[in-house]
Amino acid sequence: MAQILCIEEERVVARDNTVAFERLRLQLPHSPIRHHFVKATVKIRRYPDGTLAIFHGPRRIARYRPDGVAIEETCPIRQAA
Repeated sequence: MAQILCIEEERVVARDNTVAFERLRLQLPHSPIRHHFVKATVKIRRYPDGTLAIFHGPRRIARYRPDGVAIEETCPIRQAA
């Protein structure tokens, strides 16, 4: 439901690997997908609770609190069987 109610806008990543959104400058984290996102077109979604998410294609590359502070993603560590 949150995906339906979100506001989505496109932005182009700046040379310093940041995205401007309203009065915020959002720093993109390191990603296993690409070395950097400079000049890439990304989509920013603002959800009803005020949080933000940045997507490159179908992949979410970052999440932020309403004040622009990054929300750390926790990934479970996989072990070999």
